[in-house]
Amino acid sequence: MTITKKANLVRYLLLFVVLAISIIGLVMLYSTTAAMYGEQKLKHQCVWITAGVISALVLSRLDYRRLGSISHVILLAVTIPLFYLALVHILSKIGMSKESLSLFPFVGDGATKGAYRWLKIGRRTIQPSEFAKVAIIIFIARYYGTNPRYLRSFKKGLLYPGVIIGAVLFAILLGGSLSATVITGSVVGSMLFIAGIRLRYLLILVAIGAALFTVTLRISPERWERFISFQDPEKYKDGAGYQLYSSQLALGSGYWYGVGFNRSRMKEFYLPEADTDFIMAIVGEELGFVSVLVVITLYLLFVAAAFLISAIAVDREGMLLAFGIGMSIGLHSFVNIGVVSGFLPTTGVTAPLISYGGSSMLVTWVCIGLLASIIRVLQVSVENDAKTNRVHPKHNDFAMASNSRV
Repeated sequence: MTITKKANLVRYLLLFVVLAISIIGLVMLYSTTAAMYGEQKLKHQCVWITAGVISALVLSRLDYRRLGSISHVILLAVTIPLFYLALVHILSKIGMSKESLSLFPFVGDGATKGAYRWLKIGRRTIQPSEFAKVAIIIFIARYYGTNPRYLRSFKKGLLYPGVIIGAVLFAILLGGSLSATVITGSVVGSMLFIAGIRLRYLLILVAIGAALFTVTLRISPERWERFISFQDPEKYKDGAGYQLYSSQLALGSGYWYGVGFNRSRMKEFYLPEADTDFIMAIVGEELGFVSVLVVITLYLLFVAAAFLISAIAVDREGMLLAFGIGMSIGLHSFVNIGVVSGFLPTTGVTAPLISYGGSSMLVTWVCIGLLASIIRVLQVSVENDAKTNRVHPKHNDFAMASNSRV
């Protein structure tokens, strides 16, 4: 199979998976929210999806390497609001009144879910940490994709980029989002491993991350209680385990084929965040375990498509970019379903393309647009090589097989 046919096959696979998950998401969002909100949330979601699709189409026509060339500017643009929200969050924790905090621009009337993670612009809210994830992926792909010689250097391979990325992760953590910090840090670690960084450098980062995670978990009574309660949610069902206990009741009620579309008993009065973090519990209750397996399969196909794009990308930057996107979407899906099922502690992670939420939806579509850009750049490169009668190793199956044996 030629590289062009592979690219087309992966593109169609990606398109099919994205459309399938999006349709499931819209249908289940309507079912989850119609009784209490009518069509309001569905319309809001459609607006964000439209904005996301437009963003994806624009990005698909751009060369991803142009974004990479300004990756430091993009990273700075998302880091500034992160530190701003972190400052507000810290001030709220040390006792500053809500009235005083409301004087800060773009903060609004108070914390959401106990933290200041959202910028409020008019009637809309934006979560900068969502955009920080993709900004970090673009930065790492550019830095290590165009400077592979830095991988063996401690200063340029670990220290310099580590300080920059660490500052962004620290800003996310200061803002009160441990889950986003852990997921983004895991994506960073996996990208560094694939890029070829020295194993001892990677182990240093893992040790630092594990220490920070443990300290952050233990100094927060609320986080520690959630961590303990997920091991026995029924025991803590009147407190920290209530949400997980309700989620498991919803999943258990669905059995194999569900209680029927729009017949959930848990979504209206019992399960908090049923349209966002725990929407997969409603999928399981109404459509059954079989439907949950279908969604899991679709997520796996999305990740597989991203990894295939990574394998056929025309350069190291595209390879790392596609791999990072695949890891990010895969980890978000895994964590969300793990939380809903009780496999992981309760935390606020959305199901990509399914949960209600503007920032996460928009960022997911941005990632889809970047994957499409990598495919388009590859196809343009193949066409140019054909015109000049030049065969690039990436575009020849025999050459690729020969290189893999060296």
